[in-house]
Amino acid sequence: MSFKYLRTLHFLAHTLTSLFNSLAGASRAVAKMSITTSPISDSLETPTLDAESPTLLHSISSHGGYAYVRMSSLAAAGDIRAAEAVREMAWEQLHSGPWHSVLPVWRDAYSMACLQVAKCCYENGEFKEALRALDMGIIMGGSLLRKDLDSAVVKVSEKARLVKVDYGRCKDFEGSEHQLVDLEFDVSKVRFLRFFFEFNNVLSRNRPNRKTQLLYSLVDMTTYDYV
Repeated sequence: MSFKYLRTLHFLAHTLTSLFNSLAGASRAVAKMSITTSPISDSLETPTLDAESPTLLHSISSHGGYAYVRMSSLAAAGDIRAAEAVREMAWEQLHSGPWHSVLPVWRDAYSMACLQVAKCCYENGEFKEALRALDMGIIMGGSLLRKDLDSAVVKVSEKARLVKVDYGRCKDFEGSEHQLVDLEFDVSKVRFLRFFFEFNNVLSRNRPNRKTQLLYSLVDMTTYDYV
């Protein structure tokens, strides 16, 4: 093997390494951009609660829950302290006597309060607290708002998982003064690589081996996407 051919292979290997590092860095940078641009403070959707809230509040009021109704309006507006207060009121009603003697309306009231607490926690990015409130609503609450509770658990769990994965991926780069990756690379080198593989395949009478085919496929895909 001639020295000129060895020098060409060395150049090829060096260029491929730089190219693959740049592409890998680009994918990490795109992932980090999606983390910072994706909204975290979107709200939980509670269609059943929205539809049944007036009727439920009227029923609670008719059973003496005037303070609950007043505080619930504040909780619905996003007041976390009011949401925790109405949850405590409903909790006291659930434990005011034997379980079978508790009025069903107070079980639904507890579910409503848990949803309100979870919505406030979710908007603040407190996903663990939101899940805890939803779990308690499922365990101790009534059946009226069960669909909202179940769907909220799914959404909060997924959001918490994504945030945990994304944070673990990018936390090592926080506060760094250096760029995460260098996204710029010499396009002419990429074109040269493609030409090199095409020229080598023309000259070679034998079928190229698997490694050569793989490298050519990668370079061909890269030039198609970026050049």
